[in-house]
Amino acid sequence: MKKALALVLTLVLLMSLTAIHAVAEANEDFTIAYNGIVTLNPLMSQSSNDHNIFYLTQLQLVRYYGGEVQLDGAESYEMSEDGTVYTFHLRDGLCYSDGTPLTAADFEYTMELILDPENGSPAAGSWYAIKNAEAYCTGAEGLSWADVGVKALDEKTIEFTLEYPLSTFDKTIACKHIYPLNREFVEAVGQDKIGSSCDTMMCSGPYVMTAWVLESSMELVKNENYWDAANSFPVRNIHLLEIEDPNTEVAMFENGEVDAIEQISAQYYDYLKDYEYREAGGGFMFLWMNQNGTSEEAQKVMSNVNFRQALSYGFNREATCNAVNSATVPANRLVDPSFAGVNGDTFVNEYSIETYPVQGDTAKAQEYLAKAMEELGYTDVSQFPTLSMVTWDATEQKLLCETIIDQWKQNLGLTCVQLNQYVIGTAIGSFFDLTYDIFVITWETDVLPTDIMESMMTGGECNAGIWSNPEFDALVTEAVAELDPVKKAELTQQAEQIFMDDAGIIPIYLQGNIHAVQSYVTGYQVGASGAGFEFNNLTVDK
Repeated sequence: MKKALALVLTLVLLMSLTAIHAVAEANEDFTIAYNGIVTLNPLMSQSSNDHNIFYLTQLQLVRYYGGEVQLDGAESYEMSEDGTVYTFHLRDGLCYSDGTPLTAADFEYTMELILDPENGSPAAGSWYAIKNAEAYCTGAEGLSWADVGVKALDEKTIEFTLEYPLSTFDKTIACKHIYPLNREFVEAVGQDKIGSSCDTMMCSGPYVMTAWVLESSMELVKNENYWDAANSFPVRNIHLLEIEDPNTEVAMFENGEVDAIEQISAQYYDYLKDYEYREAGGGFMFLWMNQNGTSEEAQKVMSNVNFRQALSYGFNREATCNAVNSATVPANRLVDPSFAGVNGDTFVNEYSIETYPVQGDTAKAQEYLAKAMEELGYTDVSQFPTLSMVTWDATEQKLLCETIIDQWKQNLGLTCVQLNQYVIGTAIGSFFDLTYDIFVITWETDVLPTDIMESMMTGGECNAGIWSNPEFDALVTEAVAELDPVKKAELTQQAEQIFMDDAGIIPIYLQGNIHAVQSYVTGYQVGASGAGFEFNNLTVDK
């Protein structure tokens, strides 16, 4: 009897060990065909592609997961009664992947680098709600870093003091990101070299980058020094492949060589419908109108509001979305249609504005074009100068731009818009250097109606100088600081109307991607609003 019992216990133990081994093998590897990155220098990054990787490799005070603010490096935080001071308390024992201690001073140092006027970080504008941040960043005399409202009070406590009450600053931190940087490491490798290779990155998040071939592949391995390594991010190895040809992507997916495709080509939507994962919202695709122009004649045309309105009314957004990407939603507003209003409905339903129909209006577009030609002194559309439309070298972007250009040709007779596509890094450089007349790229909507408007203000995060409206700037500033929800919404509505009337930056559609995910993968989640690859509970069981 004892021998029989011993035999049973042995069998149970062996079965348990086998099960544990099977689970370990199941979550050993995950391979994804991804869209690549622009830069992994956190001081210069502005792309959601980058934040997909940062989400996996870098610690944050708080992070977005499933649309909610989640504690990460901070074990708790509180806001002062007047809404102007946020204090974050770090967990015990935080460290980088190599064991180097990680303290509150590392988060303060990151903010110091972002707001340093000599560094020119495009992310600086996201933090102007912090006391003296804008003045310091724009080089105001008599100010030093000590005057800015970011202070590491001790190794585990960091405090942010704001210019005005703000009940949503924790959401700003979660979706705009403050990744810790070690001063000694940064000074050793150089600020401009941060994130340029595996050797110039200090990883503090769930994974460590172990290999990276630019525009080809990236390898991530689980970081056992991450504070929650035992309870989250179960997959051990993540393999990321940049595959240019959509046919090759799909073939590899069918063969099981890749477990997911971040963005499948529209031609495969029906073919892979049984494997689709939809990522809705998170950003608008815009036509950015550079009123400076790439030539003297282009400047005259692009600075003409009637010409810009003619372009805006002159194409059918609904038909364009159907032709290019059925996961997208045509947009004729600046505010994300999912954002809540004041009275239980959405903001866009509660606070309407006058804007163009998503189906376009050819007759009205032609009226605007006629006014523009009269003001410019043109008698025929052939007199318009060549205008450079720039975007990155993706098949879907090419189809999108060509579809719009063709509609302008058919509806307005315009043949002056020339498409130029570059690799994504070069394209982003062109965006910030203003070497374009029209740019086509997305921008995140963030979490509040005023968030994207702040980015659009004069000198804002995504407005490098292509347009300016003092009334818009004043209304947005007032709306951000207003605590009464009704007054805040009314000010936001007024600002949005001015923005749409100016047509300096024109919405095309609300972003949406269709991913392909194998049936043996569970917990695959990609967050909108720049949250990233939310692989907290990703499991792979082949």
